[in-house]
Amino acid sequence: MGSLGKKEPSPSRTAKLVKLLKEFSLKEVEEVEVRDRQFIALKELYRSLKNRELFFKLVLINALLSYQLQMKGEDYWEAFSEFFKKGKEVKDFPDFLSRYNRRFLTAKLKRFEKVRLCVDELFRKFSIQELGERPSLIVDALAGCLGQKRSAKTVVFAVKMFSYAYKVVFDRFPENLWEIEIPLDSRLKKLIPSVEEWREVAEAVGIPPVRLDALVWVPMGESSESLTRFPEPVKEKLLKLKKLIG
Repeated sequence: MGSLGKKEPSPSRTAKLVKLLKEFSLKEVEEVEVRDRQFIALKELYRSLKNRELFFKLVLINALLSYQLQMKGEDYWEAFSEFFKKGKEVKDFPDFLSRYNRRFLTAKLKRFEKVRLCVDELFRKFSIQELGERPSLIVDALAGCLGQKRSAKTVVFAVKMFSYAYKVVFDRFPENLWEIEIPLDSRLKKLIPSVEEWREVAEAVGIPPVRLDALVWVPMGESSESLTRFPEPVKEKLLKLKKLIG
């Protein structure tokens, strides 16, 4: 028996979720991803920077610092884009954090210094093309350098945002994304509580776990009205997902 007051996940809702997710083709998943506000923010940033390595470094560093935010994730990444497209560099992260990511700021500033070293080391060892071919290299390097699990939320979220950045630059997603887990945050835990169970869902619906993130996150984080920007029949499928997961 579960502890008193702890609500167990509903098997029926999980089954309904799997059924709805099976309706999406990988092409439709991509249509959701490229309309994700976080993806659009990265697209605008790269258009201004035109410095490929700086772009990828900024994205990875910011992803690794994206926790306990003071605003919605979509708003945060738009603020990130606006800030760094004005001639800012990696050294300007403390200023950015002090403005837009102030919760536990002292700890985040300390983490930034470690993260910057880890990301620099990653790019000394591997080219962007190598990371695009084997994104698990990012997980292994960052998890090892930061002393975190390979499934740690910020580590796998960094790969998700790297995949967005890669799509922005090369107009295709990285290969071998099946190796990457879903970035399991508190919102997703309310649906399905473990990384292992999310992987089972991913295998059942034929969508890599890390790519399921946007497909579930977008309808959870946006209003029904904002989902009208998606093309048919993706819009109708997203609205059905929203109705199920809230």
